[in-house]
Amino acid sequence: MVDTETAPRPEAIDDLLEAQDLEGARAALQSLPAGDDAYAVVRIKLGLYDGSIPSGAAMQALIQLMRRNAEWPGAKELYQMCSSQAFATRQSSHSHSHPPPPVDRTK
Repeated sequence: MVDTETAPRPEAIDDLLEAQDLEGARAALQSLPAGDDAYAVVRIKLGLYDGSIPSGAAMQALIQLMRRNAEWPGAKELYQMCSSQAFATRQSSHSHSHPPPPVDRTK
């Protein structure tokens, strides 16, 4: 059982991720209960950074969090990053979600 007073805060783990200390962030998260939603965003971010979670899956997980609480700390920002990353790597595009209207060749 982790003492909540000595457990790292999600912001501290996010700082490790931003510093590219993936092993430090992973170690900090492993010391916490897996189901602790307070750390959901940094868990998703770690998965994105280490390549274990694709952008699309991360966006879906973030949507689920934001459906529960539209102001989930860090979720919107990470969602926007995922969306930009997916678009940049051609994993997603506006044309896939909104195909052009059919062409009337009789005119």
